[in-house]
Amino acid sequence: MEPQTDARNGCRQVGELPAVEREVLDSCDVDDAAERLRALGYVSGSRAMTSDDPKAPNPARVIQAWTAFERALGQLREGRPSAALPALKLVAEQHAGAPIFQSTYAQALKEAGRLRDAVTVYKAAVAKWPTDATLFHDLAVAARQAGDATETARAEQAALALDGNSAMALNGLGLLHADAGRAADAAAAFDKATRADPTNASYWANLGNARRAMNDRAAAESAYRKALEIDASFADALNGLGTLLVQSARPADAVQLFQRALQSDPELHEARLNLGIAYQQSGQLQRAAETYRQLLATAPPAAHKERQAATQLLRQLR
Repeated sequence: MEPQTDARNGCRQVGELPAVEREVLDSCDVDDAAERLRALGYVSGSRAMTSDDPKAPNPARVIQAWTAFERALGQLREGRPSAALPALKLVAEQHAGAPIFQSTYAQALKEAGRLRDAVTVYKAAVAKWPTDATLFHDLAVAARQAGDATETARAEQAALALDGNSAMALNGLGLLHADAGRAADAAAAFDKATRADPTNASYWANLGNARRAMNDRAAAESAYRKALEIDASFADALNGLGTLLVQSARPADAVQLFQRALQSDPELHEARLNLGIAYQQSGQLQRAAETYRQLLATAPPAAHKERQAATQLLRQLR
């Protein structure tokens, strides 16, 4: 049962970061944001536009583009990013000075699985609007999903250079540390994120995962329960708390937590694997086998860890 860092953000194991990336991650004590951005390679001079540039078009005045944008935005919210892409690409090309068009186009590319294209658009956007911390964070999210740990670290650090209290960027740095197996560093970053925004259940669940990876079960449970106070159906926290119960030899008590996690997020394949393990360890072998088979029937190839574990555990039951 590996720690679940943040499935919704495309968590993946990237291994230990090179020294240059670690240096970027740990350079949070520099005060001069502009100098830090230049050092990170994002600012080349004074030619970059700012978000309040008077030459930037006001989308409200561009009725036709705005109507097309709103229609595409609706498709994006409906979970149809590929359908939204043509219109978003057009308005982004026609209105290169409008940050909302550029960032939404990049978001659609990311959600459509075109991660490298999304990173390219986001990098162009931060070059134009280098004072927007959220844009840098969005770049980091896309870069992390694309497997580019170096760009992710640079972008999150740039976001923190602009807003040192950015909960999103602090959480992003925590995920990078977790990816690299640095649980203590991850916990420190997630702790800062929860202090900056104590109302975000995901940050608390991530903190719980990091503390669980440190074998600090009491602190992990506290963080998970805080997440569930905020959102009682938050799947990552339910899965994490259930894992603690299995590790404490209480698998029967964990079953309902994994079931609730799957009701909330049927694609949280780790929770399905853990449900099978809880059934198996509590003596419900037929249910365990059924759960493993269901995982193998529904989990995509990307969930290779869960699929491999389910296959091995299923063989033990035959």
